[in-house]
Amino acid sequence: MDKLISVIVAAYNVAPWLSRCIESILAQKYKNLEIILIDDGSTDETSNIIDCYAKKDPRIVAVHQKNAGLVAVRDKGIELATGEFVAFVDGDDALDPDMYERLLNNAEKYDADISHCGVRFCFLDGHEEAHYGTGKIVVQNNFDGVKDLLEGVFIEPGLWNKLYKTSLLKDSCLEPSILNNEDLLRNYVVFSRAKKSVYEDFCGYQYFQRDGSMSKDKDRVVSSARHIAKARHLIVENASKEIYPYAMQTWLSAIVNSINEMTDSHDQECVDYCKECRDVLKKERKNLHYLIKRQQLAARLILISPTLHRKVYHVYYRTKYEQ
Repeated sequence: MDKLISVIVAAYNVAPWLSRCIESILAQKYKNLEIILIDDGSTDETSNIIDCYAKKDPRIVAVHQKNAGLVAVRDKGIELATGEFVAFVDGDDALDPDMYERLLNNAEKYDADISHCGVRFCFLDGHEEAHYGTGKIVVQNNFDGVKDLLEGVFIEPGLWNKLYKTSLLKDSCLEPSILNNEDLLRNYVVFSRAKKSVYEDFCGYQYFQRDGSMSKDKDRVVSSARHIAKARHLIVENASKEIYPYAMQTWLSAIVNSINEMTDSHDQECVDYCKECRDVLKKERKNLHYLIKRQQLAARLILISPTLHRKVYHVYYRTKYEQ
């Protein structure tokens, strides 16, 4: 295993966590790495930290640019990558020491274009949740790879727990304006190109949850929901006949989930967006059978009576989460 892996690190105002991230990459058992650290116009010490590490290790390429967003950072990294394989890391996360060694070993063993693994979610209080760590290995052909990605049962939609053949990533951004679910959208393009993928369920990527992330920003809840729905609708529009049912499922599930999450909000923007989502469900009534049964029921309740849906959802939520 002497193939070069280009590791693309997106860094924007992550100074408190960036050294942990870089050190975990430098500590990889697999050493043939090109580490592309991209500072996306940070206003904290991120830029200086990157430059300091670039002076210490010749494998590191330091890149500084005006703030352009995560999609543009990753496109820049892909453009600069010279390795046969590419991996992505967020600057506030970290890796287990054997992650790339195991992923590359699987890619070569199974002649796969994509090799991926599980993830550990690390929380501020110190506890971790493994997804999932069963140790199973799944070899996926083109159809199964895309289907499994869209179903989301065991494949994380993120880019960061995967190793890709570089050739798959060229021009893989379907819509640069997408700010949420951009990983899923790019993965859809890349998995659609891959002849074979291999998944080993070990939790090699450490995804750190922290305050201030977009996913936790209540002020952006509607904006985030719109981007998620747009990304998934783009997948529907680009899906083959065989993949269409799974693409429709992932889009309509996002619509139902948005209504569920905003059902008690009195914010006018949320109320208006829920009405938009209900209109989508009306228009796509003939396709609701693609949803799993629980979401089919929710969608039909939303269409019959939003008030009844709200009451039923409260009972379901209490039963599931508050016992």
